[in-house]
Amino acid sequence: DMKRGILVDQVLGGGQSNVLAGEFSVNIDLGYLVENGEIIGRVKDCMIAGNVFDVFNNIIAIGDKADWHGSLKVPPFYFRSVNVAGNKV
Repeated sequence: DMKRGILVDQVLGGGQSNVLAGEFSVNIDLGYLVENGEIIGRVKDCMIAGNVFDVFNNIIAIGDKADWHGSLKVPPFYFRSVNVAGNKV
């Protein structure tokens, strides 16, 4: 039911963060623009930023299969909002 959003498949590096405050920012290495539930293209030169505690409080769904992403094994999850910065989104 995603009207407009970004599907983030891979992020690049650990980005800048303030671990104690839960703040993070990472570059999107592989991401897709979604409109009306359909992938309509790739996003380029974008980054996401936010607060991990806010993200956890806005999770809508969590997948049932976890995959390795670097040193972390995590399932896919769908959350309500995060800040996105880039040239064109």
